[in-house]
Amino acid sequence: MDDIKVGTVVRAVRRRCGLRQRDVAARAGVSQWAVSMIERGQLDRLPVRTVRDIASALEIRMPFEPRWRGGELPR
Repeated sequence: MDDIKVGTVVRAVRRRCGLRQRDVAARAGVSQWAVSMIERGQLDRLPVRTVRDIASALEIRMPFEPRWRGGELPR
């Protein structure tokens, strides 16, 4: 996942919806600081749950899929 790209998409959708960062934060139940961090591409400073909550507040799907460079893993 490209953190900068995620932040760019979140910012673009927020603006297209005519929302301020504090509006998104209120919808997601997080701080405005968290919205700012995701928009700046600093996802590594946020819990995954917070990233998902912000995306959900903007109706952005963020599927997370674990991948490994080795062979297939047993189920």
